[in-house]
Amino acid sequence: MSAKQLEICEVGPRDGLQSAAQILSVAARVAFVEQLVAAGLTKVEVGSLVNPKLVPTMADSDKVYSALQPTAAAASAEFSLLVPNPRGLEQAIAIGCKSIAFFTATSETFNQKNINRSVAESLADLTPMINRARTAGMTTRLYISTVFDCAYEGTMDAVNDLKRFVPLFTQVDEISLGDTTGRATKKQVSDLVASGLLANFHDKIWWHFHDTYRLAAENATWCMQNGFRKFDSSAGGIGGCPFSPGAKGNIATEKVLQLADAVGLQHGVKLPLALPTPE
Repeated sequence: MSAKQLEICEVGPRDGLQSAAQILSVAARVAFVEQLVAAGLTKVEVGSLVNPKLVPTMADSDKVYSALQPTAAAASAEFSLLVPNPRGLEQAIAIGCKSIAFFTATSETFNQKNINRSVAESLADLTPMINRARTAGMTTRLYISTVFDCAYEGTMDAVNDLKRFVPLFTQVDEISLGDTTGRATKKQVSDLVASGLLANFHDKIWWHFHDTYRLAAENATWCMQNGFRKFDSSAGGIGGCPFSPGAKGNIATEKVLQLADAVGLQHGVKLPLALPTPE
């Protein structure tokens, strides 16, 4: 792949819809994904195998994934699912999913509220799940939330907090660093990169900026200008985090494309993007 090629992981169907006020049908979510792929997006997170009682908007994500498999979209895009625990992982394996994402956070409080686990417990849980997924031939992604700021604990020490996660960095294919509250500054991002902690994992790093305080564009631009090409984004900027009060949606995919155009990165995605349409 060209060094000047932007890569986007479109998270609208998962991160975008998980906090939506309305629960969309399986058919509506499938149609949303198909429209995103038709626009040229080739990597889409289509749902989450979490407990539907906790996140009702993600109910039937297995059905969304399965319904997409016989479509033309599946031939030109990689679809992934987020899994919270071994049960979700086994469910993903059972339906033939080949790309999955795990999640954790650097904040103790956020981890407890999100997955009812301490950071140490979360790290211990992840290793066997990652090994199981790799044995099953899956592409693995690790989401790390609250890298720069936490709604409960405030400003985080990104460099020191991430050090305990480095052993997992070698085990997964992708590492998504989350600015969960949207408070990250360009200085925090540049300080993390300057620390050298990510140097051996540059090609695995995906930036996951939320745009609560309109800082995401500046952060993403700095990353692009400093050799990073991989970004999570959500069509229309929809979304948020149900376990992080006040957090708004991810940086809009449209905005990432505009920033890429401005710095000379190629992408091949056609605007405008479609947003989900309730049935």
